[in-house]
Amino acid sequence: MTSQVDTPVDETGADDVDGHEQRTPEPAATRTGQGRARWALVLAAALVAASGVFMGWHADRDPDRAAAQTRDTVLIEARQAIETMNTLDYRSVDAGVKAWSQVTTGTLKDQLTGVSADDRKLLADQKKISTGRVADAAVIDADADTATVIAAVEVTVKDAAAPDSEPTVKRNRFSAELVKIGGRWKLESLQQVAVSLS
Repeated sequence: MTSQVDTPVDETGADDVDGHEQRTPEPAATRTGQGRARWALVLAAALVAASGVFMGWHADRDPDRAAAQTRDTVLIEARQAIETMNTLDYRSVDAGVKAWSQVTTGTLKDQLTGVSADDRKLLADQKKISTGRVADAAVIDADADTATVIAAVEVTVKDAAAPDSEPTVKRNRFSAELVKIGGRWKLESLQQVAVSLS
């Protein structure tokens, strides 16, 4: 008569038939704690997102920030417009005059679009290529629809009639009045400012 020997059972989790470790189920208290931790993380992420939305909403309505953005936009568009107004290639006078009219408004635009054929021929016959560059500029005053800008401009002029000659550089100061039309800032006036040597 053979005797049976009881094999001790490993209560900590024995290997199953496939060799995988069998895990004992976690207590309900542990699962509840993990659920709460995940919920806390989700809630914290939602609060961070909500505060970001609120801060963005508040910043958009901050009058100081809005004024600063307006001044930045005015400065960028004024620089481009002033450079355009000081640039002309004798080989494409019509295109140059058209570019002038696109960055201006009011009486100034009327004057530019009214440049006669004789004046255009005179500009072409001078055989000059002028390129304007704003060296420095500042917004003096600006609100939602109007602005005043001053600018120091360097205009490089090449004389195509004397191709071996060195280009000349002229330095001028301008005062510009701008108006916002259709979402863009355009020059309403552009006047040269005398430089005081005293």
